[in-house]
Amino acid sequence: MVNIPTTTMRIDPELKEKANEVLDDLGLNMSTAMNMFLKAVVREQGMPLDLHTGNDKNAQGSANVDEPTGNQ
Repeated sequence: MVNIPTTTMRIDPELKEKANEVLDDLGLNMSTAMNMFLKAVVREQGMPLDLHTGNDKNAQGSANVDEPTGNQ
């Protein structure tokens, strides 16, 4: 058996409880979910999700700004 070290994280108790409820519904525990997340970070060589600053409220729609609409 591989000797896997324990990692300690600080997580807001309410956030942890809500996350555990979702993970339970998925049949996962926190440890498995964190391992999945970290494997995705390695695979993607970055965060495996879209991150936005919130400053550009039209971030998703901005890709279509220069596309013609056909109503000209």
